[in-house]
Amino acid sequence: MKCKLIDLVVGTHIVAEGEIAIDDPLHVVEGAPIGVGSYMVWVQTTIDHNALIWRTQANMRTIEQALGELIPWPKQHVFIPNT
Repeated sequence: MKCKLIDLVVGTHIVAEGEIAIDDPLHVVEGAPIGVGSYMVWVQTTIDHNALIWRTQANMRTIEQALGELIPWPKQHVFIPNT
């Protein structure tokens, strides 16, 4: 499902576009489950390249570094447009 990722600090602008890949709260990322309030999102386009990702990983801290990767993102910061 296509989606837009909303910034984590202010919560008012889109930092990336992608696709929801996993909606399983037990899915583990770097040793910890993503949790009930999260999706795993495949980042397809970055808009605010320097925006920090929600749960930094060993090789990723910004949304630009997450381009083409699956990352966890809180559901309240995911906008799913009507298609």
